[in-house]
Amino acid sequence: MDTEQFQKTDKTGRFPVNQYKIFDNHFHLNYHSDFLKGVMKFKKAGGEAINLTCLPDYSMPPSGYYERIYEETIKMADRVREELNVTVLVTLGPYPLDLLHFRESVEDSFKMVQDGMDLASKFISEGKANAMGEIGRPHFEVPLPDLERSDRLLEYAFNLCNDLNCPAILHTEDLDEQRILNIEKMALKSGLNPGKVVKHHALIENLNSSSSMIFSLPATRKNVRTAMEITDNFLLETDYINDPKDDNRFLPPDSVPLRARMIRQSFPNQWEEIFENIFRNIPIKLFGEESFKTLQ
Repeated sequence: MDTEQFQKTDKTGRFPVNQYKIFDNHFHLNYHSDFLKGVMKFKKAGGEAINLTCLPDYSMPPSGYYERIYEETIKMADRVREELNVTVLVTLGPYPLDLLHFRESVEDSFKMVQDGMDLASKFISEGKANAMGEIGRPHFEVPLPDLERSDRLLEYAFNLCNDLNCPAILHTEDLDEQRILNIEKMALKSGLNPGKVVKHHALIENLNSSSSMIFSLPATRKNVRTAMEITDNFLLETDYINDPKDDNRFLPPDSVPLRARMIRQSFPNQWEEIFENIFRNIPIKLFGEESFKTLQ
């Protein structure tokens, strides 16, 4: 299945610019592996745009760490655009576990992570990246002091995102309604519109939240079927990583376009409206229309 099966045409038969693009909201690539391979599989299935989120690499020393992983992410984005003609958005930021990992090797891991956020902010302000992330808290239980320090870093990141008017892509533990509202309050305190906050790896039940945060669901068949019974107000993601030892770690790279095909087959009279929300309206609200104009 190629892209033409998804796109609407105008009276001339041409695709209107920026109709919608089959978009994977959370996609990782490993610079030191064959990172084009997974994107090729995504594109072959009908995928058109990815949000390339930087991948932590704890094999690297702490000195110059963020400069290196950010620059590698940007280089991969450029190659994917040039060689595969796929739209690539870029998300840069310190991984939430960096605070714990680097305290074994640096004097002040809190300051190191803050500096990593500042550097991500610089790249975003220069137009080399589109969002900050994945930022937040460890997804497992940690001592209260570590949780409090993680929240302070998250507030710091929210302040930067507010200044930049860019999305904040969250990595956290699974969130219930109270935790969602607490994070929303943190964003509001920083001046950041909660509609610019994206919960990566969200739960189906998060779609019932009263929050205006955006929820990005793993693109499994079960998730999509269940979500469509609630709303079409969500994003889809794979959290794919081209791990040389396990290329299908998390979800395969073609999962989002395959779920798009499933939506089209399951909702023959509504699929265009659903696509425009999931693959156009919400992404543009978050990232801006200019971010999706690289692929005509």
